[in-house]
Amino acid sequence: MFRNLLLIRDFFPFRLLIAHLKYNFFGLFLWVLLFAIVTETTGSFFGVPFLFFSPEYQGEVNIWSFLLLGFSLGGFSMAFNTYSYAKLGPRFPFLVVVSIPFFKFCLNNSLLPLLFIIIYLFNMSVFQSNEELAFISDIILFNLSFIGGFLSFILLSILYFFPLRKNRDKDDDEPDHNESLIASITVNKNEKWYNYFRTETKRPCYYIGKKLRIYKSRSVAHLDKELIDQIYAHNRINVVVFEVITLVSFLGMGFFRNYTFFEMPAAMSMITLLTILSMLLSAFLAWFHRWGYPLIVGSIFLMTYLSSVTPLFRYTSYAIGLDYSEQKRVPYTVEQIAANGEEKSELIMSNHAINEILLNWKSKQSEVKPKLIILNTSGGGSRSALWTFTVLSNCDSITNCAVSNKLQLITGASGGMIGAAYYREILLRRKMGVLKTKSDLTYKQNISKDLLNKLAFSASTNDLLIRYKKFKYNNHSYTHERGVAFEQHLHQNLYNYLEHPLEYYKEFEKESIIPLMIFSPTIINDGRRLLISSQNLSFLVAARAGSSAYENIDYQTFFKRNNPSEIRFSTVLRANASFPFIMPMMTMPTKPEIQLMDAGIRDNYGGKVTIDYLFANSKWIENNTSGVIILETRDTKRVLNDESYHEINLMDKITLPFGNIIINFPHTQDYDQEQLMKLCSKSFKFPVDVVTFNLRERKEERISLSWRLTKREKQKIEQAFSSAENKQALKRLTSLLFH
Repeated sequence: MFRNLLLIRDFFPFRLLIAHLKYNFFGLFLWVLLFAIVTETTGSFFGVPFLFFSPEYQGEVNIWSFLLLGFSLGGFSMAFNTYSYAKLGPRFPFLVVVSIPFFKFCLNNSLLPLLFIIIYLFNMSVFQSNEELAFISDIILFNLSFIGGFLSFILLSILYFFPLRKNRDKDDDEPDHNESLIASITVNKNEKWYNYFRTETKRPCYYIGKKLRIYKSRSVAHLDKELIDQIYAHNRINVVVFEVITLVSFLGMGFFRNYTFFEMPAAMSMITLLTILSMLLSAFLAWFHRWGYPLIVGSIFLMTYLSSVTPLFRYTSYAIGLDYSEQKRVPYTVEQIAANGEEKSELIMSNHAINEILLNWKSKQSEVKPKLIILNTSGGGSRSALWTFTVLSNCDSITNCAVSNKLQLITGASGGMIGAAYYREILLRRKMGVLKTKSDLTYKQNISKDLLNKLAFSASTNDLLIRYKKFKYNNHSYTHERGVAFEQHLHQNLYNYLEHPLEYYKEFEKESIIPLMIFSPTIINDGRRLLISSQNLSFLVAARAGSSAYENIDYQTFFKRNNPSEIRFSTVLRANASFPFIMPMMTMPTKPEIQLMDAGIRDNYGGKVTIDYLFANSKWIENNTSGVIILETRDTKRVLNDESYHEINLMDKITLPFGNIIINFPHTQDYDQEQLMKLCSKSFKFPVDVVTFNLRERKEERISLSWRLTKREKQKIEQAFSSAENKQALKRLTSLLFH
């Protein structure tokens, strides 16, 4: 038993693993992150593991997507090896007297990549069978493709590194013929057992060598230390050259981002990003050694300072269509916000416009006092987009379009608003007679397509370092970054149905041919909300009369010098759905610059906008309708049917004070909005009924919060409409509409 322990202790792959723990924490951390993803320990809520288990290439999950993913993992593994060799190689000087030292190092350093591949392929196969409903033959091909891609990069690397270093003493790794590998471990019977764990530097290593046989390392005592250092210095140069070539190749693909052939699966982009970070750090440390980390920290502080006083390193994401010329930038001050909120001419014009819109809406109703429907749709990525579209489509089908005919306002956050905008566009095209007859199934397939590949590809090949690509829109030049890539992918999926400026919808909304849409992205600088619509919304800012805070800012009024109506509609959708880190914050043309993020940060269900809207138009609604129906499409029920709680342990006591903000974030909004609705309803002289369609009713019905859905998830969303609770909601909705 003791002899076996000693063999493990001196086994080179094991000693390398210990060395990683002691000296290479960064490289090890990246592997831990990948292991956590493929074991669904982290990122499951956002569907990150699914990107690895079911990668898409050119809109399909196929052998090519797995081949590319395997190729990228091969690149990451070689980056790990080169980084590790430069950092750990000198700690094992016996490598200079073996043939092809770097190859032998990689062979013995392959424990983590091999273990990762085994775990990944097993979990991927199970996922493909259960979630993507793949055949066994397809799963086998996916496994072989992934392995083939991995080995392809390894082979290319070996062809480069093969002549790196030849043995100066002999050309093979054969041990002395009279020596027993196992017996040599315990050559001194009288030596204390604990000394084997103390004399690390002089202990022999047992490494995997030629023909995968195990060899004992030879002494290098006869070699001059300066000679050994020179050999490793030469090796590091070769490693850095290889890293630079690989890095330039990966980043160079960013030039071809508009060609679908070069469009990576999102998981490949993630691995590529980790590879780039690993190689950059490796090259930096290879040249600066112990000064590397202080220089990295110093560089970050310098970049931060320069970004605050110059345009450098700001990584601006623009609102496409707006004028960013210096002379038209709007001062963002408390005084300017108040002045815009109190502008009488804008308020008069806005009140007149909303009154005209409501009258036009009523003229299209058959009843004297019809029900007015307001849609509140929640954020939640692609799941909310598809769920909102499904609910509206199915409700219209069952009620003979009564829902869309009485729908007067749409508001909400993130994916839900994208699904609602797409449905509204289809309604408009049908009314205009320009849409060919198609079943709603076709549109559901479009709205549920992958939206991550272009975004992730742009992030890994362009956004990380230098945003070198520009493009023009309405004679204005903008940076091509991952936010723009998201918009391009959205247009591609939806056949350019939403490729309009915001102004395109103004007259259609004014005539009530389609419902009004109000977007409310959050201003990160101070927590206010920017209310965006094709209409002037000053009447909603005035609805908060008596408050000096001016929580709402009307987009049309505040940015009237910047051509606000020319903003691209998909840019408005993106501003309303800018999930942290996944998509960049949107910079607006102000001084100082303000940043917009997801509406869900302040109002994930559209409740606050709805309350303001009802207050502002309460008199008209009271006199002209029989009440309001707030139609909610929620991606998660307020209180899940199988909600349970557990005892708080020691780690919870440490993390919950901080994690509580994130974990209970949606619940907090629910509690606040329910209380707000209850208090406000007492002030209204008309009935307000809330009808809710929930996508997720139980914990086990989890669908990832992502811009990518699996086949099983799409099925779950379609089936959710037929749940017992949603059937009751539909029955209540029809009762309110027709009785």
